[in-house]
Amino acid sequence: MRIKFPYLSATYPSAIAFETKINAMKFILGVAFIALAMFGNGQTSKKVLFIGNSYTSANNLPGLVSSLAAADGNNLTTDAHIPGGAQLNGHASNATVLNKIAAEEWDFVVLQEQSQKPSFPDAQVQSGVYPYAVILSDSIHSNNECSVPLFYNTWGRQNGDPQWEGINTFEKMNSRLFNAYTHMVNAADGMMSPVGVGFAHIKQDVSAVVDFASLYTGDGSHPTIHGSYLAACIFNNIIFDQTSTGNSFLPTGVTQSQAAYLQGVADHVVYDVDSVQVDFRPLTNNSFTYIENEAEVTFTPSIVEGNFVSWDFGDGQVSTQENPTHNYINTGVYTVKLFSSNSCSTHSTQKEVIISSLSVSDEHLFKLKIYPNPSPNGVIHIELPINQSYTVYTVLGEEVYTGKEQQLILDKGVYVIRAKDTSQKVIVR
Repeated sequence: MRIKFPYLSATYPSAIAFETKINAMKFILGVAFIALAMFGNGQTSKKVLFIGNSYTSANNLPGLVSSLAAADGNNLTTDAHIPGGAQLNGHASNATVLNKIAAEEWDFVVLQEQSQKPSFPDAQVQSGVYPYAVILSDSIHSNNECSVPLFYNTWGRQNGDPQWEGINTFEKMNSRLFNAYTHMVNAADGMMSPVGVGFAHIKQDVSAVVDFASLYTGDGSHPTIHGSYLAACIFNNIIFDQTSTGNSFLPTGVTQSQAAYLQGVADHVVYDVDSVQVDFRPLTNNSFTYIENEAEVTFTPSIVEGNFVSWDFGDGQVSTQENPTHNYINTGVYTVKLFSSNSCSTHSTQKEVIISSLSVSDEHLFKLKIYPNPSPNGVIHIELPINQSYTVYTVLGEEVYTGKEQQLILDKGVYVIRAKDTSQKVIVR
């Protein structure tokens, strides 16, 4: 798949309107754990191996990502092989690298090529870069089919590379790097950390708090602490499927205002730039369509890879029916999510459904009311039409009650209460 590089076109605005809104996360857990993710305070642990060179070792990028993770209450276990000047062709046959890949069931293995090679003429890249990216990706998947090759899309040099006309400006070099890493990521069914896109954003942002030149050391190539901190924030977003804005970790040499700006750039690049795809794994191709009949909406999934899991209708209701018809009881804009999964992950895709009018059919008079939710002491009240029964399930699908009682006492946990075709999540703290 070839992706346009929006920042480098001649028609792209000189000033980018910076928005702090963050789209929904691209990779979230299955519906059984949605409520836990929303209300829980549990620590998320990840294991990441970094394979690269001095761009990764500069300012201890793995350490910066670990510190960002810790500030968010997460835990990151890392290892690295990042000697200066190393290239993917050397890594692919290096016993130390291969042993490190085989040492753990890594969540991610970061792959970073030498800073210039992916920007070289196509024939050189096809023979000197792509085959070794494939070899390393195959080694990663052979060790653990669920490990994700995470390609470190580095940046163009501050003034480009004068070796040839095709990369003699930052914009030209950055564009070729982006396209090459896109090819590698797509071939590996992996993910991309689009740090070069973050550099391009800052270069064109006339209101930038951190000047573009401040991202580079004196050689116009390697990152300063500002460049590395931006990279770390982007990696933090992707590894932990979250945003960096508001993270309290402040490395030496970065002011509070600079950190806030770089965090915002990282969030913008990963979640708001439509033409930048970070996840090239098959589940991202799954989608759905819907047909509205006033407040009655019929949903149809298109599952290209993996299996259907569930729906979240955006109004507190969920369903495990593959082709459901859902009735909304209030007008409004609802974010509907389709969840699908394979042996390694669960993915969601979402669309907004606008309900502008309500049907007067009897079906719309059916209401399931549960309160308080969350419940602080386990006592919940259930309101339903007379003689209507309901069933309570744990998040793992175990039935714990079926009947018509209007009050229940539940143990601490997350439940789904289902009556007719209506379901509602309940939290007991």
